[in-house]
Order: sequence, then structure tokens, then C-alpha cells
Amino acid sequence: MANRTRLLLAGGDTDPQMVRLLKRAALHGIPVHSLLTGQSGSPRLHWDIRQNRLLDDGEGVQVSAAFIRQDVFAYLKSNDVQDNALAREWFVTVSGWLLSSPDITVCNRRFLACGGVNKPHVLRLALELGFNVADTYISNDIPAMDQLHDSGDWIVKPVTGGAYCTVLDKHEGQGNTILSYPQIVQRRLEQPEMRIFRIGHEWFGFRVVSDALDYRSSAATRMAVVMPPGDLVEKLAKLSDHLGLTFAAADFKTDVVSGELQFLEINTNPMFAGFDQVAAGALSDALLRHLGVLP
Repeated sequence: MANRTRLLLAGGDTDPQMVRLLKRAALHGIPVHSLLTGQSGSPRLHWDIRQNRLLDDGEGVQVSAAFIRQDVFAYLKSNDVQDNALAREWFVTVSGWLLSSPDITVCNRRFLACGGVNKPHVLRLALELGFNVADTYISNDIPAMDQLHDSGDWIVKPVTGGAYCTVLDKHEGQGNTILSYPQIVQRRLEQPEMRIFRIGHEWFGFRVVSDALDYRSSAATRMAVVMPPGDLVEKLAKLSDHLGLTFAAADFKTDVVSGELQFLEINTNPMFAGFDQVAAGALSDALLRHLGVLP
């Protein structure tokens, strides 16, 4: 079965997730058609909209499954906004073809045309589904944010994601009462953290311990495979079904008073390479099974 099935991988050639899937596909003998951009240059692409035929370097792309990620790593390396813009153009192009090809299996097909997840909306949905959610405000009101600062420990992060969370500082001496855009302001939570992956009908849990406020910023972060709590899996199934997600990862952190895990966010195309290494390839293999290219 695997040798007769072609998997399309589309994204950045330095994305660790793509590198990991390429290696696992090769290990299982799964033929891969790569549409990767970055250090290797760009593919020569030609898509006939009327015929819905995609050519890569003059060759028709014929696959039964695909995994796509917008490349963020070229921009992280160069800090050139053009790299970010190019990655977006490639993602919209290839995802557009995939959305137009219902016979190709992809993760999160129903969500794929939606763009990014709305983090404030998801926090509200999580509350309605019975998750524990830390006290949270969406605000650019400087006096209100300063009052929160004085009341305890709080963190701040962008409503659109894409940056580390940081400690909420007081805005004294800035001479105005509003920020130029709203931010997520949330009561500070503590270690340990938990990340739970959904891949099709499979669930994977990881305990995360770090010396940093945001574990992604620390090379000393430690991860271990754990059994995800059944009550969280049940609620996450409802949340991800509602959003149209078959591949996602939700993050939780511990309330310092109650000791209970608090829902932080759900990621619609999460980074998984580091977790996959800890799990000896279990996440990559589950993805390949979910895409139907691995028995």
C-alpha cells in the first residue's frame, strides 16, 4: 500500500516538522512529492484553474494525501519581512489547490480555508465547554492593565500569537491611556505544563517542564510522554470537532493555588518535531496513518 501512495509535503525546507516527516516517510518507504521552498530555492509551479491540474517543473502532481505548513523559519533566520510574505503566498497557493481537490486527504480540511485560529474566541469557547481557564482580559486600556499589574502576577501575549508571552509590566510614565492594539492579559500560571496532541482519533500527552516563562524560549525545556487525562481529551474532542480540526495541539499550565491544569490555547498546525523525538516517532507515524499513507 505505502509504495503505491504518494504524499505531498509542502512548506519550508528548514522546517523541523517537514524534515521529521520526510525522514519517517522514507523509513516506511512512502513515496513523497516535495513542494519545499527556502534554501533549495522555489518549485516551478503552474496551476490550471479550469482543469484543476497542478504542474511542478512540468510534471503533473498526483498524490492521495498532503501535509502543508506555512514556512516561518526563513523569516526567523533572515528577519526579512519579504520572506514572511513569500511564505504566505506559497501557503495560500498550495492550500488553495488542496481545497479544490477533495479527493486528497489533508489535515483540518474544514478549517484550512479559515486562516488562523481566533485565540480570544477559543478561550471563550473553552470556558463554555467546561475547561478551567485562568482569569483573562483582552485589553489596550493602560489604567485597567496597570490595576491588574498591581493586583498580582500577570502575563501578556499577542491576540494573534506568533510571539512569546512575557510578564506584564506597568506602563507608568508613558503619557497616554491606551495601547495601539489589544493584547491578551492573563493571570500567571506555573509549571508543570501539558501539551495534548490530537491526530485523527489518536491522542498524545506530554508533560513539559522549563526554567522559562515560555518553554519555547529555553533550550533547557524537558518533555516526557504521559497519558492525557480523560476529561481533558473529552473536552478537547468537542472543541476541536467544533473548530473542524483533526490535527491540533492544546496547551495547559498549572494554577498555583488550585494545582489544576488551566487551558491556554489550541494550535491548528502545531510544531511537533521535538515532541516526536521524545515519543520515538509516534506523532509522525500517527500523522502518516491519519493521512492514509501508512497502514
